[in-house]
Amino acid sequence: MMVRRSLTTVAVAVLAVVATEGCGGDDGADVRSEDAASQSDSGSGNGSGSGSGLSEEDNTGTSDDPDILAGVEVYRQYVQGEVASLQTAATAFTDAVRAGDLAQAQQLYAPSRVSWERIEPIAGLIEDIDVVVDARVDDFGEETNSEFTGWHKIEWYLFSRETTEGAAEYADQLDADLADLATQMTDLEIAPSAVAIGAQELVEEVSRGKITGEEDRYSHTDLWDFAANIEGAQAVIDSLEVALEKFDADLLAEVRAGIDEVFAGLEPYALPEGGYVSYEELTEDDKALLQAALAELSENLSQVPAALGLS
Repeated sequence: MMVRRSLTTVAVAVLAVVATEGCGGDDGADVRSEDAASQSDSGSGNGSGSGSGLSEEDNTGTSDDPDILAGVEVYRQYVQGEVASLQTAATAFTDAVRAGDLAQAQQLYAPSRVSWERIEPIAGLIEDIDVVVDARVDDFGEETNSEFTGWHKIEWYLFSRETTEGAAEYADQLDADLADLATQMTDLEIAPSAVAIGAQELVEEVSRGKITGEEDRYSHTDLWDFAANIEGAQAVIDSLEVALEKFDADLLAEVRAGIDEVFAGLEPYALPEGGYVSYEELTEDDKALLQAALAELSENLSQVPAALGLS
């Protein structure tokens, strides 16, 4: 069964503190802008998987609205929690690789990536981290290139070569790179603009590239990644819900409906014990429906920064 996390309880607690600063909002203002659609051109979805599409400039837009600031703090706490979960899950995975337990390593591959996929745009603000932990082979010519590292290098060993032999050094490097990520994330300033833009980046990457099954091409565990990306986008919307309700309730409703539609499209492929079946079981009709739903959701999410005055 899918996990649909809600941050409402945390948001209320943080709002109670931040709202006392008394910075008023522009209630009822029609702040949607067609210019927000241009955000949709900033996503990745290319073969490399490197780069979330967020730039340093994306991480500079701020606000003095107390609801937005409270939402960003809620989201910052969410990211920190996911970073901690990521290290735990990844270590279990890499331990299995080092132990030479092929079946266990294969089983833990997809779960080890979930937290990463939920926060990928923000994690990608750490320079070069996406390249070393989540790049696909496309940028390296062939799988045997030693510069090709991270999850997908190990995935190739486990599912294409069906062995752990030779993968331990890449497991060690993945652990080191994720530890570096955790250290740097502690001090990373996350601007309101990066939070708002990041939700759209998560969905656009799925709709433009991942929907083809190009990412987890050896294991075909792509549906795990899809769901985690949507969960990450939902976490952003949960965090900013109070502000969005104030500035553009109609847009919030459209985004909520779009998220529900994508989850509904994934639901038939969910496993009772958690996770998803192989991407190869996704029918062409359902793939087309999912892609259409993702594209519409991405378009609506691209309007969030403008709605909040962050674009």
